[in-house]
Amino acid sequence: MNILFDKAKARTYNRFSKLPLGNVIAKGWLKDQLIRSYAGMGGNLDKLEPDMIANAFTSHSSFKTFRGNPADPTFAAGWSSEISGTYWTGLTELAFTLDDEEAKNRVTNWVDAVLHNQDEDGYLGGYSKETDRFADYNSWGSNWCYRALLAYYEASGREDVLEAVYKGLLWFCENWKNHKTDYAGPTIIESMIIVYSYTGDKRLVRFCKDWLLWLEDNSRHQNKISQYLSDRLPYGSMHTVAYGENVKHPAIVWCATGEERLLNASLNGMDKALKKIVFPIGGAGSNTEHLSPVSSDGEIEYCNFSTFNHTYGWMAMVTGQSRWGDEIERCIFNGAQGARMKDERAIAYFTSPNQIKATRSSAIYATWVDNEVYAPCYYVACCPAQSVRTVPEYVRSMCLTDREDNLFLLCYGPCDIRSKKLDITQDTMYPFRENITFKINRAEDNAKLCLRIPEWCKNAAAIVGSKNIPLKADELGFACLDSKLKTGDEITVHFPMAPMLHKADDADASSKFPMYITRGPLVFAIPVDVRWENYEGDPITPLPENWNWFEAFPDVNDFHSASFNSAIDENLTEDALNVEELDVDGYVWEKPPVTITLPLRRTLYNHLDCSLRTYQHYGSELETEDKDVMTKLVPYGCTNLRITFIPRGKK
Repeated sequence: MNILFDKAKARTYNRFSKLPLGNVIAKGWLKDQLIRSYAGMGGNLDKLEPDMIANAFTSHSSFKTFRGNPADPTFAAGWSSEISGTYWTGLTELAFTLDDEEAKNRVTNWVDAVLHNQDEDGYLGGYSKETDRFADYNSWGSNWCYRALLAYYEASGREDVLEAVYKGLLWFCENWKNHKTDYAGPTIIESMIIVYSYTGDKRLVRFCKDWLLWLEDNSRHQNKISQYLSDRLPYGSMHTVAYGENVKHPAIVWCATGEERLLNASLNGMDKALKKIVFPIGGAGSNTEHLSPVSSDGEIEYCNFSTFNHTYGWMAMVTGQSRWGDEIERCIFNGAQGARMKDERAIAYFTSPNQIKATRSSAIYATWVDNEVYAPCYYVACCPAQSVRTVPEYVRSMCLTDREDNLFLLCYGPCDIRSKKLDITQDTMYPFRENITFKINRAEDNAKLCLRIPEWCKNAAAIVGSKNIPLKADELGFACLDSKLKTGDEITVHFPMAPMLHKADDADASSKFPMYITRGPLVFAIPVDVRWENYEGDPITPLPENWNWFEAFPDVNDFHSASFNSAIDENLTEDALNVEELDVDGYVWEKPPVTITLPLRRTLYNHLDCSLRTYQHYGSELETEDKDVMTKLVPYGCTNLRITFIPRGKK
């Protein structure tokens, strides 16, 4: 989602805007992944689950039965609206960041069908007139549709699309003026404020302010301004995805009002989430889908990678702070990749930092069946649909502009960038390498380029022409190049990536305080070789030929000698971490371009073959064998099973 400065008719207070969708085109490994996505789930979910995904907004139709029983029409309309809107948002972003004509045509056909299906009174959503349009998921699902349409509006400039969304929002302003909901429905605030910026219609802002006031007296969840401003975030008190969605809303309303209390509410709400529930691999603790603390066996619902990534992007636009780019990269380069099969044909609904099995019965907290297997479309299809947008939305979030059209790079990766003052090619193997080369394809006389200096980086520098320029971050975390940029220039930026040892803070879960290892934005893990076993699974719609659900088992001969049965000396120094950059040989998430080797000691009885689940070890330290074994770690995103939080050991 975005507020385009040059389209705005009303004053807004957000510091940055994203470039319009389609102005950042993926290249290199990012393009490779998007191509795989379009050939896999990204381009096929609407065919795999047609009643759930394809038709909610084009004909008000949805699935009729659920697990053999007739589905309540309102329930089916809500669920179909959420999943359909999520998917089409992802496909819209995928089509334009990949710059694929077939994909863009598919999205255009869907957009045209949605607009044709709009009711005469302006209602634009997935609920027929025979269902309950006061349901919470009507607002939630409709906003997903509006996310897709507003993204398409950015890319196409079609005013009829904006007008349709505007009419749909006014329907809610009129019909819900004396009615609010407290769970997922408030997400429509996002579209309300964006369209307010484009129209200047203050009815949209009043509706959002009224909703925030209503929540204060009526909400059962952790989405009140007073709660965001407090220092408490009770575990189990809210669906983690809903918290990640709702926490940004006060800051978004601040964009229209400038009321500092609203901005502070979102900032404090996010900061305590980062402290209490966000894992070093990105994503937020969601045991049984609810707020939960960091731990080695803690489970992360895939939706959270997409949701928190989206919220980080909003916080960067609103505040101008580069630190949100660090959180986006942590999330996308680690957790979001480690929960995907590398052919992009399946994801895991739940994953954990330490996980040596992903089976029908391997989940510890979400003990309903099948939630740790890898599947293209679960009977609860939210996570597969969310997974379509994770990487395209990363590409979309890489570049921000201020009101003078200066270009600020929030995140990094290979791409082509087109802005009003600068056209740039970013050539890099980041995050696997330290260097990024920017080729200036077009530069206006007063073009300005500002770079996020990652929080983990020391001694960042740029080479412009023959000059070596140290890069020092300003108060927002960006370093702006002072040299006048000219067409044809090349700028090489160097972000030194020193391997680092960290002690995980799992005090609220188990106080094991295991160790983990990073290099730059990447978290490293002991990989577990996988033996895949496919089975039919339990989607709402039976899968076509060549699509399967999968269980993942450790492919080892001897559990006791396996590298995942290891412990670390907590006094190990970072000098003992040996980084090896390997030749790029194929797809980066299948064949790691970088590894870290370090001495570990084998444990005897930590992970057992007979165990159905990956349990935490007993005690805070493990007894180990005497001999050090040099053990190779790979980027977390290159794994599907792994040990990330390494237990501390003692001889």
